[in-house]
Amino acid sequence: MVGLRQVASGPTMSEGSLEVVRRSFEAFVSGDFDAAFASFDPRAEWMTAEDEPDSRTYRGLEEVRRFVSSLPEPWADRFERTVVPEQYIDLGDWVVVPTSGVVHGRGSGIEVEIRETYAVRVRGGAIVRVEEYRTREQALEAVRVNSEAEPGRPPRPAS
Repeated sequence: MVGLRQVASGPTMSEGSLEVVRRSFEAFVSGDFDAAFASFDPRAEWMTAEDEPDSRTYRGLEEVRRFVSSLPEPWADRFERTVVPEQYIDLGDWVVVPTSGVVHGRGSGIEVEIRETYAVRVRGGAIVRVEEYRTREQALEAVRVNSEAEPGRPPRPAS
């Protein structure tokens, strides 16, 4: 297992990565997409969770922006601080961010609990890849596998 370095007292080598991810996520939570995407590389990729009905990898900032802007469509309150990061786990080039919250269906008002974990790779001060997982453990395992792989496109771990 990759050693975890929680956000703590002194600076770490990857403190820059952690702060890049924190700023971006805080902007996402507040619905400020311009600020959220300011830290993304133009060639960034966003891989949705395997169990999504339309699971895929979005490539390039414009495609990623279109995808993210569609996320709140079925929800009355998706980006109004209802789904928030629980912690930021600093793993060097990767930052793992478990999130949770409750959203309400637009129109129906139905309440849905959301739990997702994001593995975010930062290179050269920019977010280059976001991977969605359902659990913290899945994301940590993916980062471990990715860290052992050759640089470039990391393989997705077996479920």
